Amino acid sequence: MSSRTHVLTPPLPLRAVAVAAALAVVGAVLIVLPVALRLPVALAVVGWVLLIGALALMVVAAVSWRRMRVVVEFTDSGYRITGPVAHEEGDWADVTKVTQAPTSLTIHHGPERRVRLVSQRGVTAEMVHLTGDLTRRLDASRGYHGQP
Repeated sequence: MSSRTHVLTPPLPLRAVAVAAALAVVGAVLIVLPVALRLPVALAVVGWVLLIGALALMVVAAVSWRRMRVVVEFTDSGYRITGPVAHEEGDWADVTKVTQAPTSLTIHHGPERRVRLVSQRGVTAEMVHLTGDLTRRLDASRGYHGQP
């Protein structure tokens, strides 16, 4: 088998997108109203500030969403997990047990060390593929072969 990479992504920041959209609409209205209704120019300035704030919020939401990804790489000899705050790796030979909950996997290395993968989006196709790939690689490292 060759190496395989799985990417677990967090949920989309829909609340931030909704707030940014609302800010953008209010900002656009405040930019247009002073011209159309001969209102004070200060309203247009506030509109531009809201529009720029909406854009900034979208950029921050997109960057934070991208950085919260967890990349899991499986090779024939082991695994490597790289996330926003941690980096874990291990060999299949050292894995003593794998436990699974609907949205998480825990890789046990004896009684002391555990590596936990959590899908913040719940049960996803990528989590199902990751679980199947992990099972196949762990079985292959133990010399097990699938039943016909």
